[in-house]
Amino acid sequence: MIKRLGIFALMLAAQDVFARGTPVLEEVIITAQKREESLQDVPISLVAISAQAMQDANIDDMADIANFTPNLSVFSHPPLTSLRIRGLGSPFDKGFEQSAGLFLDGVYLGRLAFLDAAFLDVASVEVLRGPQGTLFGKNTISGAISIRSVQPSQEPELLAEGVTGDEDLAKYTLTGNVPLSDTVALRASALVNKRDGTVYNTTLDRDEGGVDSRVGRVQLRWDIADWLDVTVAAADTNQEFRLGSFQVRTTTDDQFALMQFYDPQVEKDTSNNQSAQDYLAMTYQNGNKFDVRFNASLWGHEFSWINALSSITEESLTDLDFSPIPLLFFLNGEDYEQLSSELRIVSPLGMFGGKLDYVAGGYVALSETTIKVIIDAAPTPSTLASGLAVTGGGLGVLDGLLGAATGNEPGERLLIDGYQESVSSAVYAQASWHFNDELSLTGGVRVSTETKEVDQTLQLFTAGTDVDGPVFTQLVTAQEYHLLDKRVDRDVSPKLSLNWLPDDDLTFYLSAAQGFKSGGYSGSAVRAEIAEVEPESSTTYEAGAKTRLFGGAATLNAATFYTEFEDLQLTIFEGNVSRISNAAGAISKGAELDAAFVTPWDVSGNFSMAYLDATFTDYANGPCPAGEDTPCDLTGKPLAFAPLWKATFSMNYFHDLWSAPVNLLFGFDVLYEDDKLLQSDQDPIDVQGEFATLNLRLRLEDDNERWSLQAFVRNATDEFALDGGGDIPTLSGAHFGRAIASRQLDVALRIKF
Repeated sequence: MIKRLGIFALMLAAQDVFARGTPVLEEVIITAQKREESLQDVPISLVAISAQAMQDANIDDMADIANFTPNLSVFSHPPLTSLRIRGLGSPFDKGFEQSAGLFLDGVYLGRLAFLDAAFLDVASVEVLRGPQGTLFGKNTISGAISIRSVQPSQEPELLAEGVTGDEDLAKYTLTGNVPLSDTVALRASALVNKRDGTVYNTTLDRDEGGVDSRVGRVQLRWDIADWLDVTVAAADTNQEFRLGSFQVRTTTDDQFALMQFYDPQVEKDTSNNQSAQDYLAMTYQNGNKFDVRFNASLWGHEFSWINALSSITEESLTDLDFSPIPLLFFLNGEDYEQLSSELRIVSPLGMFGGKLDYVAGGYVALSETTIKVIIDAAPTPSTLASGLAVTGGGLGVLDGLLGAATGNEPGERLLIDGYQESVSSAVYAQASWHFNDELSLTGGVRVSTETKEVDQTLQLFTAGTDVDGPVFTQLVTAQEYHLLDKRVDRDVSPKLSLNWLPDDDLTFYLSAAQGFKSGGYSGSAVRAEIAEVEPESSTTYEAGAKTRLFGGAATLNAATFYTEFEDLQLTIFEGNVSRISNAAGAISKGAELDAAFVTPWDVSGNFSMAYLDATFTDYANGPCPAGEDTPCDLTGKPLAFAPLWKATFSMNYFHDLWSAPVNLLFGFDVLYEDDKLLQSDQDPIDVQGEFATLNLRLRLEDDNERWSLQAFVRNATDEFALDGGGDIPTLSGAHFGRAIASRQLDVALRIKF
């Protein structure tokens, strides 16, 4: 009893100190429900990160966002980029879009290649966890990520930033905002970012994992009238990525002996930042995005008409055996184009005497995808033959199958040419009925239809001739095909939420929502009968509370959820080939906690934590670890990239530097992640154990925020961990992995005119 009284007395004392010091957190305004609202009032589990918070934490991309967002997992290695929210993600396949929708300024982006262009001149990033089908719609079965850029305004501005650091980092950003007249404003941003990789490729004598990107965006806003404005935006991105940072982890003795023949420096230690790949592994991306956005205020309502055209051309070259053996070469190319239009109406709050408000709209999108896949086995047969002759083999069953590899043509080639067309349309509405000032009921529904057509062929060649070779037919079980097909998916996704606001500082909510993601066709299927994948769906139940504490000096938000998935779409690796498959069922359940605070002593911070239990509920025909007979029953087994616990803690100290007109900021981040699988087949080799990393920052800036100089150390303790890995195709028992970046120092100078 005495102990409880003591704790209560400390809480009262803290409340009194905060009240007298009157520090308050800045209100976070979000658009998760298609209108501007306070984060604390919206009955959704979400994380919102402002531009200032991104600058403080040196957040450059979506992978950095994931570090600070529990139950969000990002694997960023173009073209193998994926998002997972609460354990649910999508396959690495050109024929599929993500299960977590990506939106830039309200426009859905069907490819994650647009992520880097989106992180330019950012105003805020919102990560919405759980199905968001009603208002966001297309492919938001696990959640949505909404990125808002800074819009043109009547305030002149010029902002320049230069960043240097380890691995010869050279990053320059220039942003300008110019009012052209009382009603017209122009905003333009440009980014040049070049950094060498942290991994050294001993075979090719070059660094791997580097990036060279150039991104630009221009926006023009015209206030036509007091009630009408239009914004025209254009963005362009050109990027190159070096992909050879995957490292060999495990092999058989014979496999390793053959690798050493081609590169004596090859190792199986993924902690030494050293790879050994004999083919140039690169990704080239060229993307464009054009928007025209109309906004009108009529009769108290807000009308929006958003039209967008986006395209991306991507070509990736990969050493598919991730080793110095001249065995497998992989080209994966895509031309993607999307045209979309959305018309939306948002009512004023509290119509009919404060009882009703609503959002409604319609959406239509057309997309075209041209896909090319080339896989060469023994691209240079004579080079491979010499190694096999000296070492006496080393590739197991491949030794005999490669006997047909002769001449100067690739020993065997698998070629896929595909074309897919998609037309999707939807109407949606969401309304809230306010019984009184405290209690409201929100209901919504989205009715959607998506039609997909495919025209795809697979051809096999041997030594340059139109002959099926034994490597792809026997080991990979590939078969030539010409697939012409069409599918139509229809869905009705409802949502219901009960919200209780007992006072201005407290919100409780209960919600139920269904999510849906259409089926489709794999762009890399080796047989026609495994090309088509069925839709996946989910039902989520969620309860949460959001609070303001100590007079607004702190916030504490918590949510618990339970999600049932049906026909989960995922990538599996069977024997010597990966394919897309539907798991019969899965359940994701857990809890999320987010807190922020500011004190009278110039100290502020954030804390977040998530618990996630994501398992297959019915998956009797699942994949198996290499060498085991398929299928394996994965019922009750955990999903990949779904750590049981994830937590972050950040703190900043911000104070005047003596009597000078300069402020000092010192801060740190502690990022923790529990054990996680790197592949769905439950192979114990592909498991990353729990680990924690530490970030440090130190910043000087003038009182008027005209300039700042910041030093940031990422992974200050030089922690080693893997962020990806799996089986090496055709090399049974061999595995690869990719490590997180080792300790890096960045120094940024920012000047604002």
